[in-house]
Amino acid sequence: MKTVMNLCLLALAITFSNAVNAAGKISVAINNSMVNVSLTKVTKGEKLYLKDFNGEVLFNTTLKAMPTYTKFFNLSNMPDGVYFVETEAAYDVKVTPILKNQKGVSLINNSEVTIFKPQVSIRNKFAKVLFNNTRKSPITIKIYDTDWKLLEESTTVEDALVKKTYDFSKVPEGEYIFYFNIRNREYVQKVSLH
Repeated sequence: MKTVMNLCLLALAITFSNAVNAAGKISVAINNSMVNVSLTKVTKGEKLYLKDFNGEVLFNTTLKAMPTYTKFFNLSNMPDGVYFVETEAAYDVKVTPILKNQKGVSLINNSEVTIFKPQVSIRNKFAKVLFNNTRKSPITIKIYDTDWKLLEESTTVEDALVKKTYDFSKVPEGEYIFYFNIRNREYVQKVSLH
């Protein structure tokens, strides 16, 4: 029975990730020193970033829902190095690395990655965490109340599918904050118990 449940959860995660990938598309093209970023099926709250190799944000915008969005970045006056175009949606972050050197600006072939964000759902005073951990990275989960009092902390092993259930039946109703740290990326999700 446990195997059947695990297979069902894995099938759900795969279906969910395919639906997320179909929701919107990002295209990054290079023309001389110009980086052309095109997004389609943009959802409200989706974010676009340009970051340097150290993670410093050079450009950041939060978008409204729209059929298409285009942004040009001129890297001609930027120092040589690796830069990252990132789009962050509700369920994932897509990262496209770009190389700038003496020869110009170019995409790094086959290096775009999709990082799935952890999801929390509440049902009957139980919080369920589901995370499609395709890179099998360690994940730290911390749960706080609204006063930032730490209620629980755990670090998982490198599982391909992280699923945890937390019992909230003994805590008061209200808002709680789930904090996730995965490969030096942080995600925060607020949940309400009623």
